[in-house]
Amino acid sequence: MVLTPDDQRLLAHVTLELQRYHQLLEKVRIRDALRSILTISRHGNQYIQVNEPWKRIKGSEADRQRAGTVTGLAVNIAALLSVMLQPYMPTVSATIQAQLQLPPPACSILLTNFLCTLPAGHQIGTVSPLFQKLENDQIESLRQRFGGGQLEETLDLKAKTSPKPAVAEIGTTAGPQQIQALMDEVTKQGNIVRELKAQKADKNQVAAEVAKLLDLKKQLAVAEGKPPEVPKGKKKK
Repeated sequence: MVLTPDDQRLLAHVTLELQRYHQLLEKVRIRDALRSILTISRHGNQYIQVNEPWKRIKGSEADRQRAGTVTGLAVNIAALLSVMLQPYMPTVSATIQAQLQLPPPACSILLTNFLCTLPAGHQIGTVSPLFQKLENDQIESLRQRFGGGQLEETLDLKAKTSPKPAVAEIGTTAGPQQIQALMDEVTKQGNIVRELKAQKADKNQVAAEVAKLLDLKKQLAVAEGKPPEVPKGKKKK
């Protein structure tokens, strides 16, 4: 692999989240540690979408070299995610490792810095979808089984009174799926805010996105049955 400055930045982002993951697990902050896994996954997905190795592999020698680098780095990120997922989804973790044909040493230890553990020329096995897509009728069936009556009434009311998605505001009886959806939204919005700040975007634009992030955090707190966090203001002298 021939790494570009963008690739190096990706490695730095992944390492940062990996170190945060270790710290959060040490503090038994299980849910927050899961967010670090999701963040790394998003970094990897964005990297693949931007670089489009499936197109570059059909181009010049330089394009084919780039496609190889992107693919190699993405597969190593997938290998890292499979180890990070072990405490949460052991079966899914084992499935990923089997599909990637990871050697045992790569599955048995999790370093604090992200290193590419798969050598050049490593061949992966047969890849298949990890999760089944849920159709609308299946989602409705699961909601009836596990959602609870109060949650269903809340969702029905919101569907009638608001054109916004039902995940926008969920009551205190929200189930794991609804909470996870809000967690994803919070992480996504947090990434947007960080990117805008890093780019030194217009203050009004940043303030608007921060307001959206705070609102999503309040909704998540309510869904988890926690009191919403009150923004900390500056102390007056």
